[in-house]
Amino acid sequence: MGPRGRAAARTLSTRSRRSTRGAPRRRRSAFRIKDPARAGAALIAIACAAALLVIALADVAHVEDVVVVGAKHVSRDAARSQSGLDGVPTFLASATGARAQLRTLPAVRDAKVEILLPSTVRITLSEREAVGRWVASDNVEWFIDASGVLFPSIDRKGAPDLRVFDERGPRGAGDRIDPPALVEAALRLSSLAPSELRSDATDLRVVMTAGANGLVLRTGAKWEIRFGSADRFDDKLSLAKRFLRDNPTRRLDYVDVRSPDRIIFSPNQ
Repeated sequence: MGPRGRAAARTLSTRSRRSTRGAPRRRRSAFRIKDPARAGAALIAIACAAALLVIALADVAHVEDVVVVGAKHVSRDAARSQSGLDGVPTFLASATGARAQLRTLPAVRDAKVEILLPSTVRITLSEREAVGRWVASDNVEWFIDASGVLFPSIDRKGAPDLRVFDERGPRGAGDRIDPPALVEAALRLSSLAPSELRSDATDLRVVMTAGANGLVLRTGAKWEIRFGSADRFDDKLSLAKRFLRDNPTRRLDYVDVRSPDRIIFSPNQ
C-alpha cells in the first residue's frame, strides 16, 4: 500500500514497448484496382476500337458494289459517281454525305442511302415528276416539275408532250420558274385543243414573253391571246373562250384578257 492507503501502481513493462517498436510494419500497396470489372470493360472497348480502325483501313473493307434503284431521269453511273462512295473504305463511308451529294442533281428530289456491310451500298432515288417541257430562249429544252424546277433527263420520252417557249432568256438545270401557278397555267394552255377555241386556232404555241403581255397563246393564223400573269387565270380563259365562240370568223390580231373584268381585241371594227 502507498502512503495514502492506495495500491501502488504497476510498473510498466519495458519489454512490451520494445517488442511493439521492433515489429515489422505492413507496406501499403502502390496501386489498387477498385473495380476490376469496369477496368476490364474499358480495356476491351479500347481493343475493339483499335480493331475497327484497323479493319476500316484495310484493303478488304472497301465499297465494291453500289446498287442504284429508282433511276429514270438520272443514269445509274451518274448516281454512283455523285454519291462519292464507290471504292471508299466501308467504315468511312457516310450515308448522310452521299444523300446530300445526290440531292444536288437537279432531277433528284431526295435519296435514301444504305451502307450494307461488308462492301455494298444501296441508293434509292426519288426523282422529280415531269409535268411538261420548258424551252428556253437558247432553244434548250428542259423537263419541268409542278414546283417549277427545270432538270435534264436521259429519257427523252419521260415528260408529257406539253411545251412552253420562254423568250425571257436562257435557263439552266436546277433553275426554278416562279410562281408555280404560272407553270400550271402555261401547261394548261399547251394542252388546249383547237376545237376549244375556234376553227382557225391551229398550231398553238404557248409563249412566256419578256414584256407586259406575259403569258401568250399564239396561233398559226397569226393572232394571239394575251393573258399576262397567272392571276385569275380561269376567269381569263373563260372570257377568251366566250369571245371566240361569239366571234368565230372575226379577223383578229390579238385578244387581250389581262384584266379578267374586261376584254380588249384588235382590230375592233
